[in-house]
Amino acid sequence: MNNRVQAMTDAVDPRPRYALIDAARGVAILLMIVYHFSWDLTVFGLADFGVFTDPAWIWFAYVIVIIILGVMGISQVMARRRGLTLKAVSRRFALIAGSAGAVSLATYLMDPGSYVFFGILHHIALASILIAGALYLASPVLVVLAAAIVAAPEYLAHPVFAADWLLWVGLAPVTPESVDYVPLVPWLGVPLLGVVAGRWMFRSGSVPAVLAWRPAHPITRLIRLAGRHSLALYLIHQPVLYGGLYLFMGLYHRSLT
Repeated sequence: MNNRVQAMTDAVDPRPRYALIDAARGVAILLMIVYHFSWDLTVFGLADFGVFTDPAWIWFAYVIVIIILGVMGISQVMARRRGLTLKAVSRRFALIAGSAGAVSLATYLMDPGSYVFFGILHHIALASILIAGALYLASPVLVVLAAAIVAAPEYLAHPVFAADWLLWVGLAPVTPESVDYVPLVPWLGVPLLGVVAGRWMFRSGSVPAVLAWRPAHPITRLIRLAGRHSLALYLIHQPVLYGGLYLFMGLYHRSLT
């Protein structure tokens, strides 16, 4: 019954939310929580996961970024179909850019040597502007452009890009130290391919059947809920995890004295 009501609501809502898209974001944010908690445990000496050195952990982080940016590209296609206004786009950009700035400030105050100067939110903010223009390009052109961007670090890396004000490009010969670094190159290739995927999904001009999926199990509903509030969860999860462990370790060491 609830599924029928939701389906009827989506039918008349010009800007429906698709459970599958929210669930994908939810999976990404939950995986990110696992990754960051593992990092925190390692920092506090409670575990040794090698999150920055173990190839498995490195690819674990890559998968998270790929999901987030891929879904972003698909969402750009959906947003264009819905005819979003400049006001709505500007408001979303301001929210993401402001959140990115808050992350930079907070991490700089904690550790100026490895603060987040261009992380996932910074990338999303800039990529949303670039993709707005890329949407006018044909899909084959986007595929070629995405491939070129992904391969660029192998051929275009140069010491000139190691300047502090150019590190966001991603073409420095050595990766800068940062707890969250998602430069324009090569990662812009992912949302560009997401745009192509989104076009393929909506190629018939109607909503694809896969987006009609409705989560029935409590776990899948929880994942979808996490996806609907992914930005808020992204901003609060690490302060809660890191702060909780910091408090725990403080109380533990105090109990030993």
